[in-house]
Amino acid sequence: MTRYLQAIVFVFFSTLSLYGQTIAGKVVDLTNNEALIGAVVISQSDTAITDESGRFQLNTTLPLEVQIRYIGYELTEVTLSKTGSVIGLKASSTELGSVIVSAGASSQTIYTSPTSISVIDTKLLQRDAPFTTTAALNRTPGVLMQSGTLNTNRLTIRGIGSRSLYGTNKVKAYYDEIPLTDGSGNSTIEDIDQNFIDRMEIIKGPNSSIYGAGLGGVVRLFSHRAEPMQTSLDVSQTVGSFGMSRFSIRADHNDGKNQITLGVTDLLSEGFRDNSNYNRKQAGMTARTEINEKTSISTIAQYTWLKAYIPSSINEQDYLNSPEKAAFTWGQAQGYEQYNKGLVGLTLNQRFNQSSDLKVSVFGKYRDAYEPRPFNILAENTQTIGTRAIYSKEWKTFKIHLGTELFRDNYQWSTFENNYTADTNGSVEGALLTENKEIRTYQNVFWESSYSLTKAITVSGGLNFNHTAYDLSNEYDINGNYTSGSYSFDPVLSPKLGINYQHELFSLFGNISHGFSPPSLEETLYPDGQINPNIQPESGWNYELGTRGQKGGFKYDLVGYYMEIKNLLVAQRTAEDAYVGVNAGVNNHFGVDLLMNYSIDINSNYQLNAFFSSSWMHYEFGEFTNDDIRYDGNQLTGVPQWIINGGFELLSAKGFYGNINANYTGEMPMDDANSLYSSDYFLLRSRIGYLIPIKRLDIDLYLGADNLTSTHYASMILINATGFGGAAPRYYYPGNPRSLYSGIKLKYKF
Repeated sequence: MTRYLQAIVFVFFSTLSLYGQTIAGKVVDLTNNEALIGAVVISQSDTAITDESGRFQLNTTLPLEVQIRYIGYELTEVTLSKTGSVIGLKASSTELGSVIVSAGASSQTIYTSPTSISVIDTKLLQRDAPFTTTAALNRTPGVLMQSGTLNTNRLTIRGIGSRSLYGTNKVKAYYDEIPLTDGSGNSTIEDIDQNFIDRMEIIKGPNSSIYGAGLGGVVRLFSHRAEPMQTSLDVSQTVGSFGMSRFSIRADHNDGKNQITLGVTDLLSEGFRDNSNYNRKQAGMTARTEINEKTSISTIAQYTWLKAYIPSSINEQDYLNSPEKAAFTWGQAQGYEQYNKGLVGLTLNQRFNQSSDLKVSVFGKYRDAYEPRPFNILAENTQTIGTRAIYSKEWKTFKIHLGTELFRDNYQWSTFENNYTADTNGSVEGALLTENKEIRTYQNVFWESSYSLTKAITVSGGLNFNHTAYDLSNEYDINGNYTSGSYSFDPVLSPKLGINYQHELFSLFGNISHGFSPPSLEETLYPDGQINPNIQPESGWNYELGTRGQKGGFKYDLVGYYMEIKNLLVAQRTAEDAYVGVNAGVNNHFGVDLLMNYSIDINSNYQLNAFFSSSWMHYEFGEFTNDDIRYDGNQLTGVPQWIINGGFELLSAKGFYGNINANYTGEMPMDDANSLYSSDYFLLRSRIGYLIPIKRLDIDLYLGADNLTSTHYASMILINATGFGGAAPRYYYPGNPRSLYSGIKLKYKF
């Protein structure tokens, strides 16, 4: 009898042990690794809700199939083979208002944010051709991405950066925690291929203390992350008009504690215009390791090789009659830019307890470039090292974040004679003209906090302190103009204050913020290489009021803003290759951004999404004098007053998908006197595809068209162009006529 009782007791307690096993895990945003609080984790025998750290526990056994639900994210089903797994959820492109974003140091949704922010995820990028992100950016209210060629782009946010001639300036950019913006304020976001992007967050205006309080705002690119509990291989090939070809391959692995992504892309184009061949090769890696429940390490590395010929801008007669032409001198010199560049970063995330954590990043970048131009040949070399650190502490109703960002650019550049002729078949390097070196140091210290007055009302504040300094040495000048010296701008203190009221169906928000933009390298020097001691950073105050909300499938985001900018930086052109920077006055920017989406399930198999966005931009010179000419009251050069986008997208559970979308861009002044305007234009795009799942293999077939109506338009304007030697000024970069593309993407899940 005793043996029977012992056996019964043994079986009973063994069964309790078997069924009482605790399986732990954590649910995060797949892109930014922010904890998702309140996610529902469902297994066949138990249900759990994630806590303030995103963690959950289930009393069951392994292996375990779970389903995870969270508003704003795709329904995710995974099989857990071990305890302690970290499960990343992918944002839903139709519920982006509920996605956790990082406009500030605190985790918050767009609906609870006191700032103006837009999100572009991979599904929104996939409405267009995979060659660039230009179309998706131009559907974002308040944003204008002008693209003269694949390697000549100018991004402006609410008009900031419009006076940059050949690239993006005064808009800060980050790739994960690594600044893409150099010490002169230049950013090149178009170099990051879609293969390496999971999401883009665009913070409009100087609303982010922790990312530098730039006047234009911040573009954050988040690196691609492997899907949870999956190992896969993606291969894609796209071909299109004008010799366009893009090949990409990417391997992903995520076992819940370790994730790694390796990828390679190759983008080629013969170009619509003469002298516009383009080739970019890129390789990248991202990885993340959960060392324990409190510590993780992330790494990122990327290498880019590019050679892109430059057709440059053309005059009005060529634009109207022969838009395929390159500028004569650029075509004869066969001008191009070629560079190798790389970046690497390491980030440590350390959580001390439930309420405090520290994130520390170190990074390095380099760029080695060579650019033959008609007037000379430019050789550049840049090395950058830097670090970022943010300490966060949370109480029940109060959060505080303290941090710093430091980096140092070592920029060396030389110019040589370009001895090309009609018989040399391109550029020929001649004698050394100049050799220079600049070391620019950029220091940011920031504070940001938020306080919940009630469950519905949250106030937030922040402060950014910046100090920028540079050392210049002129090591050789053929004319004997040797200069050297040190210069620093006065420290800039940029505060911000915001408030958000949250209702069940909508939110109201407002903010006041200060921002600044330092002068570029060209603006800090006179044409003879002397330091320009009078130049000062642009600075301004931004005021916003807005509302966001949703009811059923309808969602909207409406923002009105006003920005006053002082010490407006103007690059005065003194020769074909020479500029001088001046602070010319005050700008006033009034605007309204509107975004609307409507999603409806037609039946169990089909979903229809309608989307619309508009930007009204009334930007004018308040007090603006340049070369003793007053332009008060004139419209800001290089920015239209209206941009309108709209479209429809059809998604099928059976694999079919497609969209058609339109863009209207209004006329814009091409010179400060407003005597010349570019024509407004209308562009139509479409893409359709069919996704075929075959066991572990997904096959995605697609085709699309850009500029369906073959509209003749200028895709980029060179403002205030000046003709030299009797030549007509070259204002225009012609946009591509109708172009087609098709492709295939294969994804195999191991």
